[in-house]
Amino acid sequence: MSAEFIEIITGTLKVLGVGLLLGAGLPLLFSIGMKLQDRGQGGEERDGTVIAANPVARVGAWAVFAVVALVILYGLLFITKGSLDHYLGIQLPL
Repeated sequence: MSAEFIEIITGTLKVLGVGLLLGAGLPLLFSIGMKLQDRGQGGEERDGTVIAANPVARVGAWAVFAVVALVILYGLLFITKGSLDHYLGIQLPL
């Protein structure tokens, strides 16, 4: 195998890994945050039992939402770093 072919394969695997991480990982984290938020609210089940609010689950949900928001913000800044530098003179060390 040539060195170019190995570089192509490793580059493809990196793109695939990042795509799986961001394409499936962020929605998974968001759904975990939604589940924690639901458990943190408490409320009434279908069978009539009452579940008390869980403040730890609510804090965990907001922590997960913060991580998702920071990853999205980082992605937006990474994509627009060239434009920010060109038009506004802001150089980001991403």
